[in-house]
Amino acid sequence: VVVSAASGAVGSVVGQLARIRGARAVGIAGGPEKCGYVIDELGFDACIDYKLDDTAEKLDRALKEAAPKGIDGYFENVGGAMMNAVLPRMNPFGRIALCGMIAGYDGQPIPIDNPAWFLISRLTLQGFIITEHMDVWPGALQELGAHVAGGRIKYRESIANGIENAPQAFLGMLKGANFGKQLVKLAA
Repeated sequence: VVVSAASGAVGSVVGQLARIRGARAVGIAGGPEKCGYVIDELGFDACIDYKLDDTAEKLDRALKEAAPKGIDGYFENVGGAMMNAVLPRMNPFGRIALCGMIAGYDGQPIPIDNPAWFLISRLTLQGFIITEHMDVWPGALQELGAHVAGGRIKYRESIANGIENAPQAFLGMLKGANFGKQLVKLAA
């Protein structure tokens, strides 16, 4: 399973759940500090630094090295160059869960360079919005809580102090400046 934004709030949990279930987890994150966190603290098998592997060729080479048998599952939080790099590495009948497209949050379209990969590899792309799964929410909370309490799921929080810092915290999150979940602590 390859997870984009692997050091973020959602991606970090997805990768850890994949490992708990016995899958190989490969994260994509920005910078050596975040990749170190993804591997050393979160327990992913590998992490690709998209800031170091900053061309399509380098990203393809890094994906091939991190997932030499190809990719069966991709959890997409970013879009753009990440998605375009992953598609050719997907195994036949691979699945993509589309949870976010942070590359397009500024309103710009996010093109897929070669949509033929969906046909060639018979890929499934499914949007994932948590509110469509409220029927399993109580059980999921119980399972996740047990994993956190048991130390199997770790997390980090970036905290901005004061509501006046909320806009900057939000923009920083969109640019990948935070680790884990971005919170704003209101003044007491």
